[in-house]
Amino acid sequence: MARPVRLVIALMGLCVGLTALASTNWTQPTPEELKMTSDSKAPGAPAVFLSFEEWTGAGGYTVYARVKILTEKGREEYSDVRVEHWRGEKSNMTADGRTIHPDGTVVPFTGKPYDKELISYRGFSEVETVFSLPDVQVGSILEYRYQTGGGSTDWYIQQNLFVHKGVFHYFARSEWPMHMTQVLPPGVKVKGTPTGGYDLEMDDIPPLPDEEDSPPMHALGYRVDFLYTEYTSAAEYWKSEGKDWSGNVNDVTAPSGKVKEAVDQMVAPGDTNEQALRKIYAAVMKLENTDFTREHTREENKAQKIKIKTANDIWTAQQGDGEDLTLLFVTMARAAKLKAYVMYVTDRSNDIFLKDVPNWRQLDAMIAIVEVDGKEMYFDPGERYCEFGKLKWTHTWTGGPRQTSGSGSELGTTPTPAFAETDIVRKAELQMDADGSIHGTLHITMTGNEALRWRQEALSSDEDATKKKLDDYLQGGIAPGVHLKTSGFTALADYTQPLLATVDVTGTMGTKTGHRIFVPGTFFEAQAKAPYASTTRETPVYMHYPYVVEDQFKLNLPANMSVDSVPQDAQIPFMPNADFTSKYRGAATAYAYARRVRVANILYDPKEYPDLRGFFQKVSTQDQQQVVIKVASATDSGAAAGSLGKTE
Repeated sequence: MARPVRLVIALMGLCVGLTALASTNWTQPTPEELKMTSDSKAPGAPAVFLSFEEWTGAGGYTVYARVKILTEKGREEYSDVRVEHWRGEKSNMTADGRTIHPDGTVVPFTGKPYDKELISYRGFSEVETVFSLPDVQVGSILEYRYQTGGGSTDWYIQQNLFVHKGVFHYFARSEWPMHMTQVLPPGVKVKGTPTGGYDLEMDDIPPLPDEEDSPPMHALGYRVDFLYTEYTSAAEYWKSEGKDWSGNVNDVTAPSGKVKEAVDQMVAPGDTNEQALRKIYAAVMKLENTDFTREHTREENKAQKIKIKTANDIWTAQQGDGEDLTLLFVTMARAAKLKAYVMYVTDRSNDIFLKDVPNWRQLDAMIAIVEVDGKEMYFDPGERYCEFGKLKWTHTWTGGPRQTSGSGSELGTTPTPAFAETDIVRKAELQMDADGSIHGTLHITMTGNEALRWRQEALSSDEDATKKKLDDYLQGGIAPGVHLKTSGFTALADYTQPLLATVDVTGTMGTKTGHRIFVPGTFFEAQAKAPYASTTRETPVYMHYPYVVEDQFKLNLPANMSVDSVPQDAQIPFMPNADFTSKYRGAATAYAYARRVRVANILYDPKEYPDLRGFFQKVSTQDQQQVVIKVASATDSGAAAGSLGKTE
C-alpha cells in the first residue's frame, strides 16, 4: 500500500520539543478546498497534499500536513498516518489531528498513536507508529501534526502524492561546517536563515513515480542532504571515515583465542583455499542468526554472560546478527591465512549508494570479500541460507566502502549476478481423464535468489505457511479450474543443494466445443499477464535480479483423445538483454512442450523501455497460444459443450 509519508528517523538523544511548532493552531480550509472533487494538477489522483511542512531542530522533528481525499482508494490508503522510526525503550512520538468534512463539520482526533514493531536490532527497535484519523470520507480534508524526539537530517521533497505547497525548515545544531547536497528542479534553491538554519519552499511538487520495477525513487527524487562535517569534500569524508572504520573492523576481526582454535580444528592441512573456506562458511551458517530468529534482550545476554565485542565473543555465544556473523566469517578466514575483507554496502531494495553524499547512514549491511587463488570472491554470511560465493540480490550491484590491505579503505561496487545463478526449472507431468479432469505432479527446482527467497520466507513464518504462499504465487498464472497444493519441500534448510518444491495438481483444464478441446499451450503461464502494461515510462526499469526459467510439461491423454494441432515453435531474441525459446510436440497419446526465458540485463533506461516491453508482449502472446485436442465421436456423444469435468 502506498504511504503518504514514509520516513526513517533515528531517535537519538533527549527530546527537545519544538513548542512553537507544536501548537494546536489549525488552518481554516477555503470553500474551494472543501468543494474539491478532483485536482486538475493531479488528474486521477486518489488524494493530494494541500500542504506539507517539515521542521527539523535540535532533538526535535515535526511534520504538519493537510491532505484532501478525492476517491475511495484515497480514503482507504491515507486515513492512517504511518511513520517509521527507531526507538529505544519506548516511542516519544506525539500526534494531533482532525477530519474536516466537505460541509465544514470538524471531527477531532481523540485517539493515541500505537506502535507496531518491525525489526529489533542491537537494543533498538524499528517501529511503525500509526494513528488513524476519525470518520474519513471521500471529500474530507485530513489535517494532522506529529512530533518525534529526533529527526532525519535529510529532506525527501517528493511524497507519494502531489503536493501543492511544500515547506521545509532546518535549524542549525552545530558549529561545524555544513555539507549540503541538493537535487532540486531548476530555479529552486535552499536559502540560509539569519540564525544559521536553512529554508526551502516549493509549490506544485510532483509525486514520486509509481511504476512497475522502479528504482528506490526517494534516492532519485528531489532531495536535500545535510551533514555537519569537518571535511571539505565527499571524497575526503569517505577516505578518512573509511580508514577509521576499517581500523575498527580489524580490531574486531583479529583472529585469536577460541576462533583460531576452531579454525585449526575444522581446516585440514591438505585443504585447498576453497575447501577451507567452505568449511568455515558452513560453520558460520550453523550459528543462530538473530536477524531471522529474534534479538536477544540485554537481560538474556547478561544472564548468559554474553558480551559481544569481538569475533571471539560471537563464536563463544554461537549467535549474532547478520553483521556479527559476517565479521566472524572474515575473522575465521583470516585465521586460515586467507586475505579477507569487510565491505559495508547499501541495500539496493531500499536505496541507492550515492558516493557524493558524505553520509554513513546510507549503509545497511556488511558483506565479506575473500581472495581465493588470486581471485576475489564475495560472500553474504549474514543472510541466512545464502549460497556459498553468492550475494543476496539486495547486496549485488551496489556500493560502499570496502577494506583494502592493512587498514586501508576505498569505495567499491559489488558484482552484478549472472542470469545462470538463479535458475528455476519447472517440470510437470499430468494425466487427463476421459471426463476432462486432470491430475499429476509438478516439481519446481530453484537455485540462487529464488531459492533464497523461499528459504527465508520459511524462516519468517513456518513450512506450512510457506507452502500456502507458494500455492498462491503459482496459482496466479495457472489456467482456471486447475488447483495446486504444495505437498513438501526438499532441502528447505540446506543451502548447499537446490531447493525442490513438490506440488500436487488436480482440477480441470480446457474448454470443450463440439468434438474438440482447447487447452492452453503453456501450463504455467496460461493466465499470466505480461509485465509492463503501460505504453509509456518515466523511470528506469530496475529488476531485482537476472534469471532463467525453464519449463518442461507433458499432458498424457486418455484413449479417446488425441492431439489435433499445437502452436508453432518460437524464438524471440532480445540480445544481449534476454531471449525466449519454446517448442511444442503433439502425438496420439500426449502433448508436450519445453519453454525457456532468460533475462540477463536488469536495468533499462526509459528510452529502452519500448523494446523491453515489446519483448515481453511477444512472449506473452506466444504463451497464450492454444492446443487443440480431438475427442473421438464414439465417446463424445451426449457430452455438453463448456468446461470439462469436475474440480477434484
